[in-house]
Amino acid sequence: MYNAVVIEGMEAKGAKVTYLQDPFDPQVQVQNLDRAVAAKPDLIMLLGLDYRALTPGLTRAQTAGIPVINMTSPPKPADDLFALSVESDQVSLGKFAAQNIIEGLKKQGVSKGNVIAITGTAGTEQVSVRLEAFKKELATVEGLDLVAVEDGNWDQATSQRLAQQLLAKYASKGGIQAAYGMADNQALGIIQGAKQAGTTVGGDKGLVVSGSNCYMSGLESIKAGELFGTASESPEEEAKYTVEMTLKYLAGEDLPKKLFAPESRITAANVQAALDGKICP
Repeated sequence: MYNAVVIEGMEAKGAKVTYLQDPFDPQVQVQNLDRAVAAKPDLIMLLGLDYRALTPGLTRAQTAGIPVINMTSPPKPADDLFALSVESDQVSLGKFAAQNIIEGLKKQGVSKGNVIAITGTAGTEQVSVRLEAFKKELATVEGLDLVAVEDGNWDQATSQRLAQQLLAKYASKGGIQAAYGMADNQALGIIQGAKQAGTTVGGDKGLVVSGSNCYMSGLESIKAGELFGTASESPEEEAKYTVEMTLKYLAGEDLPKKLFAPESRITAANVQAALDGKICP
């Protein structure tokens, strides 16, 4: 969806767009970047997978005077090689997840408890930034302890298995009161794992679960009363914002080198609006 909206938006303004696909393969993306630089376009838009591997190609683009716009992810360690970086607001996404957990536990009358986080692929910049923001916000409430952080690799089945293991591990240590799945599919995996382990989810006394990277299935789970909340990171809305900022860059407007797409926190209070707006895939 993201790529389709970007392409459609740029073409609507008269740009001739060549789309080089990489099927999430960093090596193919490196080759595609080299092809793009050799073609000498006016602009390259890049949704990077491995910025360290992309650095040589980005350096060649910079030397050739071809501006490259980064999309979605924090581009470390290649920040200086981009003309503009339009990113998801990873800090807000991590902060919103912690706020969901804090609010969910507060509604249950719980002020102390054990929290787990099952993340996207560990070591990637977006996961590191989001997790750090999550930890910082969670620490604003004394008594909530992040007792485990596990790499779920953005995978639902892996997240389900890890959740079951952690629930069993901490059963004799006060249990787990809340869990963060870094994407909604991971949060749903946690919910499935909890149910299979005989743990109640949601409600007045159940496990409080927050997602992020909103999926339609996540929104439906919020409405059903199982997932407490998520955050937007809507592919369609972020793509529209990226097109808008790219066009401003091409028009010569003075922009900050790093821009963040607006994100929103979603709970039962506003989930119907999110469903009606079809902001999540």
